[in-house]
Amino acid sequence: MIDFLDSIYLWIKALHVMAVLAWMAGLFYLPRLFVYHAERATVGSELDQTFQIMEEKLLRVIMNPAMIVAWIAGLIMIGLGAFDWGSAWSWIKIISVILMTAAHGWMS
Repeated sequence: MIDFLDSIYLWIKALHVMAVLAWMAGLFYLPRLFVYHAERATVGSELDQTFQIMEEKLLRVIMNPAMIVAWIAGLIMIGLGAFDWGSAWSWIKIISVILMTAAHGWMS
């Protein structure tokens, strides 16, 4: 199994990068939707319902799957030895991912 994963390492890395980009885009866009929702929609209106649907779909259809794929691909790459335990940059990335996950949970 490890040999197979080694042979597709670059595909895993590309998938990881795309998932992180989609996840971060959602993390930046969801608060913007919250602000628009709070500024423009009155409770119970059609616009209120539209914003609720938009926020729910962004979270459940884009952000959650992107977060899961980013975590899985990242853990696979760590398992394949792509993580330098002595490098400060690697630890900054790990801390960033944990903070992104916390922000995701808070906005959920």
